[in-house]
Amino acid sequence: MAEHDYAILVGISRYRDAGKFPMLEGPLNDVERIREWLISPLGGAVPSAQIFSLITPELAVSEEWSPNRESFAKHFNAIALDQKNGDFVRREGRLYLYFSGHGFSKLTDQTTRAALYSADNLGMFQSNIAGTLYAEAAKRARLFREVVLIMDCCRDTESNVDYSSPDLNLFEHANTEGVRVFSMYAAPKRGKAQERELSDSNGKIVGLMTNALLRALQEAPCDIVGRVPGKVLMQYIGMNWQTWYPEHTPPPPRIIPPDSEDIFFQSGQALAIQRFLLPAASLEKIPLRLTSISLNAAGILDGDAIVWQDANLSWRVKLDVSILGDGRREFCLALPIRDHELFSATSRCTFVPGEQDAVII
Repeated sequence: MAEHDYAILVGISRYRDAGKFPMLEGPLNDVERIREWLISPLGGAVPSAQIFSLITPELAVSEEWSPNRESFAKHFNAIALDQKNGDFVRREGRLYLYFSGHGFSKLTDQTTRAALYSADNLGMFQSNIAGTLYAEAAKRARLFREVVLIMDCCRDTESNVDYSSPDLNLFEHANTEGVRVFSMYAAPKRGKAQERELSDSNGKIVGLMTNALLRALQEAPCDIVGRVPGKVLMQYIGMNWQTWYPEHTPPPPRIIPPDSEDIFFQSGQALAIQRFLLPAASLEKIPLRLTSISLNAAGILDGDAIVWQDANLSWRVKLDVSILGDGRREFCLALPIRDHELFSATSRCTFVPGEQDAVII
């Protein structure tokens, strides 16, 4: 379980200013689906008590239109700040920020940013939850080791509305560059996010980008320990966007991976833990290659460790190798349940993970 991970999920389907902001059907469904993914052991494995869902009430009470800037800031600050002394609380986990509803980007903004209009907007009263600014604040203060920002909203341009800044000191941590941020925006600047009923959405209206994300996590190629790299996720969605949404296809999402090291997500595929047994240690390094319909990785076995690397340089994993009582060596991989081939300098074997106790190399 990702014991140090937290999430705030925002879904706004109804707005006080119904004339300017038409009712949406997807946000509440999308928040529910994202929450299920985050709780699942095959998803984020986030403790349920550390996931906060802020959604529009089905029957809005007069003058209590939410979620709004204040309700979001309250939850964000409760995670970011020590409630006794107001100091920053820093965690070695991941922060998920998810937003679905009507959104915008500043006309003059030269960066990829967006905000969600708050539910309490009415006429000239403008309020918003600036998702990107909160992700930037979490990075700047080094509140978490990783930040995942998902904004399934339109990016209409506003010239007279500014982003609402977080209520945090602008202190910059010395290791802010070490924070990895993965961002997804449902539309390009001036673009529209879309929601539809899809063949696999169980009769519910859902956001296309949220649906694409959850589908890609189920299908995209993973590494040899069952993780999907962020860049692979980005490429997989881009390659399949037209196929998934062939009618009235909108522009694909804008996905921004971390600047340096990649971020990884748990694969939603069915995986099996497979043992491998090798001869007793020799002085020479042993090259290996593992292939399947979605995997092409090279490994170098050297004593008590083995380093695997994807042929496309999408990922690199170093694993420990155990020494058994008879001198043989053992390691385990988490692999999709399909045909694989493993090559060494002297052997070649075909196997399906989980069908046999150990693969002999």
